[in-house]
Amino acid sequence: MSAVKKLFNLILILLGVALIVICADLVSNKLGKTSFVQLDETDKNAIEELCQMTALFDDKYGNEDIWTEDYNLRNESCVITRRFGFVKGYTYAVNMNAPKCLYAQRIKMPEEYNDIPVYRFAYLTPFTFKLAGMEDGGFTQVRGKTVYASPFDIQSVKYNGTGSLEEQYISNTFAESVESVDIPEHDVISQYEVEEENIALTGLQYRIIDDMLAAGSGEKFNELLAEYVAVREYQNSKYPKFANRRIQTELEQGTALYVFYRISEEIDHNITYFNKEKDDPITFYSAYYYLCTGRYNSDVGEFLNEAGDSYVGAALCRIINDQGVTSSWQSKLSGSPENFTSQYTLLKRYCDASCGKFTDKKIDDIKRTYNYEEIISMARTLVKAVE
Repeated sequence: MSAVKKLFNLILILLGVALIVICADLVSNKLGKTSFVQLDETDKNAIEELCQMTALFDDKYGNEDIWTEDYNLRNESCVITRRFGFVKGYTYAVNMNAPKCLYAQRIKMPEEYNDIPVYRFAYLTPFTFKLAGMEDGGFTQVRGKTVYASPFDIQSVKYNGTGSLEEQYISNTFAESVESVDIPEHDVISQYEVEEENIALTGLQYRIIDDMLAAGSGEKFNELLAEYVAVREYQNSKYPKFANRRIQTELEQGTALYVFYRISEEIDHNITYFNKEKDDPITFYSAYYYLCTGRYNSDVGEFLNEAGDSYVGAALCRIINDQGVTSSWQSKLSGSPENFTSQYTLLKRYCDASCGKFTDKKIDDIKRTYNYEEIISMARTLVKAVE
């Protein structure tokens, strides 16, 4: 037998094997475990998380108590792929009508999620190959529709900290739906200045934020807010370079975190600030303590300039909402250079109108109220540790 004929026969055999494998894959996807209750537990958890969140939003108006109709998960779709280390499992499309074809099978969902279409794709399809190289979440095009796509595994479902499937889905779709922040070009953006007074003034604000979150409405809240604005304005005047960066992060990342926490609360996951469960919470001041004592093993500037500010932004959203600072407050936030309005902007306006002059608050009096000596002592320890 000639070499050419041997090669031809080998190709035919390989094509035959490939055809058998593809057919077996398609048949298995169409006939095997087509009901939600039959799926692998981790697959069920991931799909249920996305369905729980989507079900919160009314078909037409969205859940206005969480955000404006700009953000409505009924209008969003998610494609998720199970990851076993380097090996990929099934790919599912949640809240997306897949094309009627051999490689997509609709999963029969429980009654409460019956109106949310969920499809499973066979392994060996052009669509799943397209997602094979995706290591982190991101957006992709599916039949002309932009959808969020993400790998998942047992560690990223049933929320257990930063990087969860639900947090990534919410933060990414929120950023796509809501106008992004654009700081005016003439404003200087700088890294956090790691100096003991600057860090201590942030810690002092954390103490006041904790009290504002716990305060009832009325005179006590107004007093706390006036203290908070006084300290923050004082810090801005002494360290102005990072002030604009702070409100940018609070507005851009803090609002997304607020929406995540609200949705988490609605579906009984109860994740709160610093990505902790409500039965194991971290207050802002305890986070400051952990940072200063080294329990948070992170870059100090990065923590105070990014992570910390995003949590503050979420907390300020909660305070504005719970205290009824202004009606329809979400729609008043703006990232445009002509009308940059952050959470702090709204709180400061309210303070100017309702709390008396914050300038009447003496910084030294506020420091004594909150044991500033302890706060700056920890900041001093932190600065020495990072020198």
